[in-house]
Amino acid sequence: MTNTPASLFTAVRIVMLTILCGSAIVSAQSSGARDRTPPTAPTNLVVTGATQNSVSLSWGASTDNSGKFSYLICCAGNTVTVGQTQTSHTLTGLKSGATYTFRVYAKDVAGNMSKSSNAVTVTLPGTLAAPTKPAVQLVAVGPTHASLSWSSTDDGPTIWYSIFIDGNQVTTVNSRSGTFAPLDQDTTYTFTVRARDVDGNWSPTSDPVFVTTEPIDPNDQSPPTQPASLTAESNGAFLTVRWEASTDDRAPQQFIRYDVYVNGELRAAVVGGTTAEVEADYGESTITVIAVDTADNESAPATITVVH
Repeated sequence: MTNTPASLFTAVRIVMLTILCGSAIVSAQSSGARDRTPPTAPTNLVVTGATQNSVSLSWGASTDNSGKFSYLICCAGNTVTVGQTQTSHTLTGLKSGATYTFRVYAKDVAGNMSKSSNAVTVTLPGTLAAPTKPAVQLVAVGPTHASLSWSSTDDGPTIWYSIFIDGNQVTTVNSRSGTFAPLDQDTTYTFTVRARDVDGNWSPTSDPVFVTTEPIDPNDQSPPTQPASLTAESNGAFLTVRWEASTDDRAPQQFIRYDVYVNGELRAAVVGGTTAEVEADYGESTITVIAVDTADNESAPATITVVH
């Protein structure tokens, strides 16, 4: 049988329609309709209990067309997520005496967020107490350093301590001890400390601690050894300089100071460490590191030239 042009044209049309329709069906099946329906809002949010540091909440359940969602509780500094089978939760780690306002939302697996529940506001028992006045104690002192410890108490989980030398704030830490160097020899310094809690409440200033560093030992005439294995590595606009620690016949290694120079200009002073990050111009630079002991004796310089 011979196919005529008309019959061939009809067959091609049928094949093309089949391909196009099949493609459209596959596309429709693969894309699907995105879920844009949010869950219903949680209802009747109430406070069921409170302590100085916690709040218990309950609410009426949400519903969603997908059947899968979770609850978001805000706002006590962060958002807490609980499963859809829960309609109550206890928030802990809160501040005594603080006032909080809470809302609950439902969020489905497609990311649709419900409207919020009603808001509830609660003030926890207790007061927002500031940390107690720090107690400060001198631990050790040398010609160029002083080590101190301090402590305070607070009703919160974290205390930050600001350290003052002669009335000037020099650092803020959440540790309870520290070593301060370099200090001038045979000099009296006044140390005070204030404590601050996570709510920004400041303690009274500690009683002053007067620290007099030791005088230079006139018999100490020996300089530290030269810093060894000096290297410098480019780090953007900076150079990271490293060396091996020097030794000294009198000064412990943790109190040896290293003066770091770039092209003859002092760029850093490091006490007890063996790394410094210094700013340097692009191009060739000469890096020099000198170790200095507690009697101000200087080692022989360690020098390298690098291209930055």
